Amino acid sequence: MGQNASVQQDHAEIGHEKRQFTSNSELMEFFDKRAVHMFTATELAAFKSKLEGKTLKDPVRSEELTRWLRIPCENVLLCEAVYEFVRVLSNFPLMKDSFDDVTGVGLLKSVLLTNPSKCHKYVGVKNYDHMKLLFIALSMRKSVKEEPSCSSSTSLEDGGGSINLLRTYNNIVVDDLAIPATSLVQLLAWLLILTSYCPTSNCQFPEDVVYAEWGSFKLAATNLLRTMNNNIVTNLESYSVKFEQFSKAISTVMPNIFRALQNVMEHLLYQDSDLVSFPSNSAGPILTSKPTTQAVLAQLITALSNEMTFAKFQNLYVGRESGFSMRSLQAKVFKWMAPTVMLLSGKCVLDDEDFSKKNSRYRDFLSKYPKLKDRDQHLSDLQKNKTKVVFAVYIPEPWKTTNKDYFGGSGTTIVQLSPTQDVFKAASNEVMYFNTLGGGIGIGNNQPHIKNGVKSYSPGNVSLTIDSTLEFAAFRHVGYGGTFNPGLLLTQFNREDDPFEIKFLIQDVEVWGCGGKEELEEQYKKWQWEEAEAKRRQNINLRSFGEDRALLEMAGLVGHSQNGGSM
Repeated sequence: MGQNASVQQDHAEIGHEKRQFTSNSELMEFFDKRAVHMFTATELAAFKSKLEGKTLKDPVRSEELTRWLRIPCENVLLCEAVYEFVRVLSNFPLMKDSFDDVTGVGLLKSVLLTNPSKCHKYVGVKNYDHMKLLFIALSMRKSVKEEPSCSSSTSLEDGGGSINLLRTYNNIVVDDLAIPATSLVQLLAWLLILTSYCPTSNCQFPEDVVYAEWGSFKLAATNLLRTMNNNIVTNLESYSVKFEQFSKAISTVMPNIFRALQNVMEHLLYQDSDLVSFPSNSAGPILTSKPTTQAVLAQLITALSNEMTFAKFQNLYVGRESGFSMRSLQAKVFKWMAPTVMLLSGKCVLDDEDFSKKNSRYRDFLSKYPKLKDRDQHLSDLQKNKTKVVFAVYIPEPWKTTNKDYFGGSGTTIVQLSPTQDVFKAASNEVMYFNTLGGGIGIGNNQPHIKNGVKSYSPGNVSLTIDSTLEFAAFRHVGYGGTFNPGLLLTQFNREDDPFEIKFLIQDVEVWGCGGKEELEEQYKKWQWEEAEAKRRQNINLRSFGEDRALLEMAGLVGHSQNGGSM
């Protein structure tokens, strides 16, 4: 019988819903066996080649794992965090009770459990919370064994059997767990690097290049960390992240942050010779500007990956090079007939009165901008103390001059990238103007009132106002009622009506073309074709070994006298 038929037969036999397990070791053996049967013969053969003669039951050392995942060994904190993460998953489903080291089969389980769709199929429990599983794996440390308590029994005889054990995550109290900020920022920086350089499960990973940019990726990761816990201003050692903070931040404003982890874990299922190069994910010549680093783009992708692709990302306008003027921006950008991203970075004005005394142009801007009163604002300590701010605006339609009407489309999105990340989505179609009569650029605003040389801005409830000299900007958030909705993360924490305003001196303005829907679909099709081609090559290589099942027996995955795939 071929391996595929054997797997189908075994899948029909290994459902755990009605099965009774008499011990934890029997349950663990069952899930080890179940994991092996979820991979094809070609994937198992590629994985087995990395073990260099070891069996699936043999331990995998930390240095081996980090080498396979392309993590630099000198980053000790990241190596330890990733190994502990995999170790917790490799002990699934007894994540609290089992303290075994990572093994080959445990690593296969980790590959499944980092992939949401495969995880749900493997676990076999409806409504299983994949994000909670990832949080547990990131927050637990298997190097210290917990003493069992009467209140946290993990017996299979507690009335719920294996289903209850899975639904309770081995009776782990998630609210008691936290991820240290020092290790989480390292992991987030790594995930951003993977987002840039590991867009698929079968792409080459140029580790000799990417880690040279670690500093900028860590800065971007700190923004994501503060998004989870905005009490963090400095001194990460004093802080941690709880599950509610972790879950709400990821589900709302960085839903794609773990997609790249899934990709790099699935690299283990390919021979190195079958990995392909993707020039679209290299740093290349396009990322030469000061504010738009590869790390910033990766951070933006975590929020907007369904709208953006690195493949068609093109530099259109850089204020530092072409001059900070609307005329220059118009000349460079208006011919691009596809979506764009405008990036604004600057220095926050923390004291209007003091800065107005030093800068007469800012005083003139304030005279035209109806600012919020200080007593009405709800600014966090982070907003009060951090002077660096970065906003990006995704615009799905071509730019055009609109001195009376508007453009932009319902897909227009404002993304705050620093000092924290949040996403503000358009609530209507006409949401943006480019006013050449002195009104500047407004996103979420009404057209400014300009008459007889007198000008006044009309900011919306959620809006970004940019003056006509591209020198000053103001972001306003006062809740629902405008053409943009309140921040997704603010809404999650019931702060959608909290009013605040961020005014800043613009230091950089850039516009990047990022391709349209057709380009994005074309890129996805190419990636899918490359992945299918890699699997085809692996199948050809596998046939040189003979029958699939014979290979599995040789690899120690299937015994001659065993039924289907016992370990």
